[in-house]
Amino acid sequence: MGFVKMKILRNFFFMVLLISSVGCNRENSTSQREDERARLTVIDPQHFHAALVQKHVHPGIDSVVHLFADSGTTVDGYRQLITQYNTREEDPTRWEIVDYYGVDFLEKAFEPTAGNVVVLAGDNQRKIDYIQESAQHGRDVFADKPLVIDAAGYRKLNSLMKGEGGKELVLIYDMMTERYDVKNQIVKSLLNNKNFSGGLLAVEDGPAILFQSEHHFIKDVSGKPLLRPALFFDTEKQGEGLVDVTTHYIDLAQWMLSSETVIDIDQDVKLTGSRRWKTSLSKQQFQRSTGLSDFPSALQKHVVGDDHIDVFCNGKMDYTFKGVPVSIDVRWHAESLDGRGDQFYACFLANQLKIEVKPDEEGKAAVFVSPNDSADNFESQLMDALSAINGLSGLTVEKVSNTYKIIIPDNLYLSHEDHFAKVLDRFLQYRKEGVLPAWEKSFILAKYYLTTKALEEAKTIEHEEI
Repeated sequence: MGFVKMKILRNFFFMVLLISSVGCNRENSTSQREDERARLTVIDPQHFHAALVQKHVHPGIDSVVHLFADSGTTVDGYRQLITQYNTREEDPTRWEIVDYYGVDFLEKAFEPTAGNVVVLAGDNQRKIDYIQESAQHGRDVFADKPLVIDAAGYRKLNSLMKGEGGKELVLIYDMMTERYDVKNQIVKSLLNNKNFSGGLLAVEDGPAILFQSEHHFIKDVSGKPLLRPALFFDTEKQGEGLVDVTTHYIDLAQWMLSSETVIDIDQDVKLTGSRRWKTSLSKQQFQRSTGLSDFPSALQKHVVGDDHIDVFCNGKMDYTFKGVPVSIDVRWHAESLDGRGDQFYACFLANQLKIEVKPDEEGKAAVFVSPNDSADNFESQLMDALSAINGLSGLTVEKVSNTYKIIIPDNLYLSHEDHFAKVLDRFLQYRKEGVLPAWEKSFILAKYYLTTKALEEAKTIEHEEI
């Protein structure tokens, strides 16, 4: 009996030492981030956003990048962009791609010689599984939106981000680029200047914040037809309209109204309604959008009568955030029939004014501010409010009918690619600090809680009912 007790005690102390060792390794791993350069592991990059992370040389990122996918054909677009960056005349990059292709690519991606930061942009259905594997292997994650596209995915994400004992083991961060758009920064500053705006209006019969966006499957980019991958039309992999583009607008509402403040999902976020509907594309329209001669087998589940494909890419959700009613409406059309192309509109109702983001007379998105009541000194008040915005000097106004258009100097605009660079800098800073701020973590969880709940509870309707 004494021998058995001694053996039990010996095993007990061994387990204590083992657990302590694991804990120390985790703490060491976190502290190592402060001096360790990011070494990228790019997994299955079927969306060009993965390449945008590498558009410029970054002192905090190693030049050797590890690429993993099931085959080289699925990552042709990514490889082409990296080659373009490496061979351009002005400010060329020096990326060295070490690639591996095979059915076991995910297993190979986490070998010790691979990178310590995983970059994801592509199959949104599999993305949460990639994130889980990354977390289990102690790799931080920098991923394109959306991180998850359904309620099951959200439950996995929620478990990962809360971590063991409430402590996350790795950083998981999504690319929320819209915070760096100067127009959104202006809107946020004006709304939060309560002396000027009076705070958001308490409305009962409509939203105080409205986001509406229209997109098109067939369009030109830089004068050339944009060819979309077949994956883009499979909402089971891409995600429906309610869980994709909406992530940016939800994040903006949170960032504008609750910046750097932790969100309590149970108290602060209340879904009040959601709807979904389809867009149908003829075979000819599908061919123009993808360059493919026919519907591939993976999309046959969405094909009707062999002559058109139905895509549930449209969605509308209504919810309240900290008591403020918000409405988000995302729509996709086969192509633009009026020549205007993609469109975006946002409206913010405050007690003393209304702010709109909409196309100006030249079709360029601009910020317009209108007083709710006639005020002789409104223009001077607006100028004072604009002058008080840190880091945005040179803003002026132009009166257009009964509203004021904010004139933004060209040097304050950032390109879409520059927005990605800003988000990357933020991620690397968080990684150096070894922790994702509690408010950022709550923003991510609140956002995907709302999108996946909206999809789960959405009413399926015909387009004509909207």
